[in-house]
Amino acid sequence: MPKIFSFDAETNGLWGQAFALSAAVYEEGQMTHSFTAYLGAENVTDAWVQENVLPKLCDLAVTHLSYSEMLKSFSEFYLAHKGGADVIVHMGVPVESRVLSNMYTSGHIGEWDAPYPLIDVAGVLKHAGEDPTSVDGYNERNGLLADRSEVMGLATHHPLYDSIATAVAYMHLMR
Repeated sequence: MPKIFSFDAETNGLWGQAFALSAAVYEEGQMTHSFTAYLGAENVTDAWVQENVLPKLCDLAVTHLSYSEMLKSFSEFYLAHKGGADVIVHMGVPVESRVLSNMYTSGHIGEWDAPYPLIDVAGVLKHAGEDPTSVDGYNERNGLLADRSEVMGLATHHPLYDSIATAVAYMHLMR
């Protein structure tokens, strides 16, 4: 089973700036490292995000005071753990692709540090005849999260949960 680096960001609207960011690294099917950063909710103005995302983040404490600081920390984690990994996202355009672009334009990663390829699990789901918009539906139908202690207390739209759910679906699809 390949090493997996799965990441997810929550943004102020689909085209807005990230305010929460997580990643989960899996080796041999087990989570070995994780990262979560949170800027807080003060600048979140999108009504859908306020209603559907923020309630899922009540366990998070603010970890960074600026987007730039958060990107720098995530970039360091990414560079330390992406080696040899399938770097994956679920429906990564525009959100996660923008995070990667911002990491580069901010000088936190270099010209050749982007994931090649960035694997979008939505395409893998579609190829398998599944709903490409929902790793949750796939995971539920296949009973994949029931025994995963790393998701305890987390829910959809929490970036760490979404990173884990994406990785678990991908591992199952690629078996």
